[in-house]
Amino acid sequence: MLKSYLLITLRNLLKNRAYTLINVLGLTVGIASVMMIFLYVQDETGYDRYDPATANIYRIYWQSGNPQTRTPHPMAQALAKDFPEVVSAVSLSPIWGPGLTRQTFSVRNLEKDIQYNEKDILAADSTFFDVFPLKILKGNRKTVLRTPGRIMLSESAARKYFGNEDPVGKFLAFNGDENLIEIEGVYEDFPRQSHFHASALASYVHMKAEDPGSAYYTWADFGHFNYIKLRPDADPKKLESQLLTWANQYINASDEDIRNTIKNKEGFRLQNIRDIHLTSHLRWELEPNGNIEYVYILAAAALIILVIASINFMNLTTAKSAGRAREIGVRRTLGAVKAQLSFQFIGESLLVALFSMVLAGLALEMSLPYFNYLSGKSLQMDLLHNPILLATLLGIGLATGIVSGLYPSVALSSLNPALVLKGKFVAGKKGGLFPRLLVVFQFSMAIILISGTVVILDQLNFIQTKNLGFTKDATLLVPLRARELRRNFETLQNELKRIPGVAQVGATSNVPGSQFNQNPIYTLADPQNRVEASQMYVDYDLINTLGLSVVEGRGFDRLFPGDTANAYIVNEEAVRELRLSHPVGKEIVLEEDEDLNRGTIIGVVKDFNFQSLHQRVRPVIIQRLPYYNTVLIRLNADDVPQTIARISSVWKKFDDTFGFEYSFLDDNINAQYVSENKMGQVFALFAGIAIIISCMGLFGLASLNFAQRKREVGIRKVFGAPLVRLLANLVKDYSKLIALSTVLAVPLAWWIMSNWLSNFVFKVDMNIWTFLFTGLGTLLLAWATIGYLTIRTASLNPVDTLKEE
Repeated sequence: MLKSYLLITLRNLLKNRAYTLINVLGLTVGIASVMMIFLYVQDETGYDRYDPATANIYRIYWQSGNPQTRTPHPMAQALAKDFPEVVSAVSLSPIWGPGLTRQTFSVRNLEKDIQYNEKDILAADSTFFDVFPLKILKGNRKTVLRTPGRIMLSESAARKYFGNEDPVGKFLAFNGDENLIEIEGVYEDFPRQSHFHASALASYVHMKAEDPGSAYYTWADFGHFNYIKLRPDADPKKLESQLLTWANQYINASDEDIRNTIKNKEGFRLQNIRDIHLTSHLRWELEPNGNIEYVYILAAAALIILVIASINFMNLTTAKSAGRAREIGVRRTLGAVKAQLSFQFIGESLLVALFSMVLAGLALEMSLPYFNYLSGKSLQMDLLHNPILLATLLGIGLATGIVSGLYPSVALSSLNPALVLKGKFVAGKKGGLFPRLLVVFQFSMAIILISGTVVILDQLNFIQTKNLGFTKDATLLVPLRARELRRNFETLQNELKRIPGVAQVGATSNVPGSQFNQNPIYTLADPQNRVEASQMYVDYDLINTLGLSVVEGRGFDRLFPGDTANAYIVNEEAVRELRLSHPVGKEIVLEEDEDLNRGTIIGVVKDFNFQSLHQRVRPVIIQRLPYYNTVLIRLNADDVPQTIARISSVWKKFDDTFGFEYSFLDDNINAQYVSENKMGQVFALFAGIAIIISCMGLFGLASLNFAQRKREVGIRKVFGAPLVRLLANLVKDYSKLIALSTVLAVPLAWWIMSNWLSNFVFKVDMNIWTFLFTGLGTLLLAWATIGYLTIRTASLNPVDTLKEE
């Protein structure tokens, strides 16, 4: 019996090669797309789950109107001392220092003359490996990170500088050949799915010895990343509720400050590290995080594509019901029961689905490199080491085959054999309603995906073309790393200005698109109105180099020797929040750690978007202080490569340790939207797949319908109906289906994209025509899909069609 079913199934599949090919192609593309998204979602949700111990590791952050990841350095060890539920704690800090843009450090093996520039170097307490479950491969666990002048390397960094040699006891030069630091150990590389990475770990003991007495290591400075490891039975919410009161014994805040903090729902919070990658978007994240919304959207897209592929399969299978009606009638007359027929049809669907599943696996393997390029991932299809992926692939194949074959099997096995054998089988309006509803659903989902992609691309274009309030084009960013360069910056600046093609040269501590340190400012007249302001340390020419507009007062000027630390330039938002009507000449206080710096506003610049368009423009205070670490060089448009070559030549005369490295300011700005750009490309890919599969389903339904309407078309042609009217009559029903799909899709798409755009303070205005034109484009595509069938059916010879009937 089973052999008979298999032979009949193979015969039917081979007999209808075109429909079999379309079925297999649709399911293959659908299943491969779903598995691709599954791998992406699995990767995104797997961050910081590399060890069971990470379930008990928490980061402490500061919740406020502008929350941040950084808290005081002594906090970690104080928590471990004062709370028994805290098993261990560690404080971390990038060694570029407080409030500065991430810098690159020159690291060199003098013996082998191997040199690289490193960014991910962290300072850490000696308890680092008590908190994070990483193995120490070389070195003494009891002594590492406890001695000045020593550093630990990651396994890959050790291999990069020393090859297969044991690096322990050897030296590397940091930022110059004279700064030798001994290697005291090697630890295993951070897993790829970690929310931060470190190529080297320096001891806080070393950092404090370099700068003894610095407020950076006190309770006054919120400049460090603190992590704690709790007992498995500890209640993190209970601990979190005690943090503010507990910390006050060290911070010594006033009662009024504490009341205001509680009133404003501010304070210290705990964040499990497994939640950081997808849900944390605080200031000063160690590395860019993902976005849980994109995971949800892609997961929904995967479900939609799978449903569309299944609907496509059902419609194509049902489309052949008329051709198999006599076969079913004969088999029913010979005693076949409904269950046997249903089993056969479901078996056919399963066979096609399982074959498609195998092809989908091959297609996934071949297309993953392209998807990795679009998404920025390094996904791999390793079924043997990813049992969840294997089980999901098998489950999707089986479920798709059974569900997709269920409706056709019920519909076909329920035919009346007497009517079928008399040639009176016609799937009327009732029988065709369900496939039509499926087509409406298909195209509604496809229109949502396509219109959503259009809105995303519009927003990305808006981001890239919006006037940010400063000049971002043709502006180089050059790290200012050598200390002697900072001391002699004006000499370098003058040399650079002499180069033809260089328009302006300025220096700053913070570049638009990067992180900004914040401190409170207030006026003497209203000290209670404390405004959090982002700080910039600049030279005389930075404002002109960036092209900032001075709307009141003046910029920094060499003609005014008093333009030093106590001369402030603020932006318009700072003026508004300070409630100043005539700001120039007004005195304000800048509170930095324990210092109160009193100064005078000498100018106001027009608001500019120094952070991403996800955020509103915040207050800025600008000081002329030599704490800058980046040089901005604005170029003329002519012969940029030659100008850069000349700049490099001049730069190397002043800095032969680090050399000349540069990036472009507009790239730094666009880097804030890498996630959105990647997702826009990914959405476009899957929206295209959804519409293609939907059109295949429409082709199947049209084939069924037109096969049933041959007699009607023949009669109309006999009575003289023109070809154009026949064509219009045939496509009318499908035009209505697409129109209905558009009507249903537009409100839902509008709501979804409105929610997505709410993540941006500055955003494109959505237009109803975007969605309607998407529906119109889908209609034109649908006409193109069924155009061949329509013309072929309308062109049939009525003699042949009526003779068949």
